[in-house]
Amino acid sequence: MDKWNLVFTKQAEKDSRKIVAAGLGKQVIKLLNIINNNPYESYPSFEKLTGELSGYYA
Repeated sequence: MDKWNLVFTKQAEKDSRKIVAAGLGKQVIKLLNIINNNPYESYPSFEKLTGELSGYYA
């Protein structure tokens, strides 16, 4: 199976600090691994975030 390359913008790098601070690092890494292996694979269900990350999903 082919591997995909993930490329992060500077904004994504900044957002990663907020993700870790919100305690969502493990979930995001799990999703990035899914995307890296097969971006067409179905993802786990998400929940809408609140507070500083309002409008995003985990």
